[in-house]
Amino acid sequence: MRTPTPAERATFVPWSEVSYEPPYDIEADWVLMSTCAYRCAYCFWDVDALGAKISTPATVDRLASFFEGTGLVWLLHLTGGEPFMYPGFLRLCQSLTRRHYISINTNADSPRIRAFTETVDPEHVDFVHCGVHEEQRALKSGRGRFIENVMLFKNAGFPVFASVVMDPRLFPTFGEMWQEYADRGVTLIPKALRGPYEGRTYPRDYTDDQRRLFLAYARRAADHYATQFAARKEPPSVNPFMDGPLFLHDRPDYRGVMCGAGHRFVRIMPDAAIYRCGPADLIGNVAEGWFERREDPSVCVDKECPYFCEKYKIT
Repeated sequence: MRTPTPAERATFVPWSEVSYEPPYDIEADWVLMSTCAYRCAYCFWDVDALGAKISTPATVDRLASFFEGTGLVWLLHLTGGEPFMYPGFLRLCQSLTRRHYISINTNADSPRIRAFTETVDPEHVDFVHCGVHEEQRALKSGRGRFIENVMLFKNAGFPVFASVVMDPRLFPTFGEMWQEYADRGVTLIPKALRGPYEGRTYPRDYTDDQRRLFLAYARRAADHYATQFAARKEPPSVNPFMDGPLFLHDRPDYRGVMCGAGHRFVRIMPDAAIYRCGPADLIGNVAEGWFERREDPSVCVDKECPYFCEKYKIT
């Protein structure tokens, strides 16, 4: 794995180094569905998946009751697609946060966000990650609703931060865009594009000039979020500040590394199937009510989300 340069490492926001026992026993990356109103050119879901009719594998009450039945405290990262489109999403969050913890990945474009901020306990929300997706933002509701919703989260006491996937087309005018959001109260964290896009593969095919601009604005964002992130006991699982030092040149391959997946971390898919991590190792099903948690760490065999790989690798 490539060693980050000092400039890249400088984009990390510091957090407490005090020994910390998290309030949860296990974390899940819960992909609720693929459906989304946006059609970002760089999305890993194809158009059919983004437009798919949402099919829930069980009632909200049944889904929520599964986690109670495990006897564990969970941190559930709710993502998609766009999770605020999920039927009964507010009630699901309300039920889960009575005992468990959640985090959310959202485009912050939903009219349901106000009701969420009024009915969900922020003490049980680890973070809310709001993605701008600027091209689609211009085609949908514009910047106004995004900024309004980010501020709703912030003013209600939720730990919220905003990021922007660095589509190569953004770089020529990114400074102006970044400042316009900052002037309205939202500081954007640059996030690396990963995967094939317009005949190139990213982040490998970013130019040196693009990487320098990326790091410059990542450092500016780090200054803004320093107090918020430093107050945390651990960094957020999805942490865009990792992109500069770890994911700006290539996508690391963690296969062959010992990992806590299956024991400290699992992935839940839209059909409620629970996997150790990738699709080859089924270990439970939320709707069916069974879960075979692994006793110990094991060797990584899948190339999945690098944020969770980095968090749960064992060195």
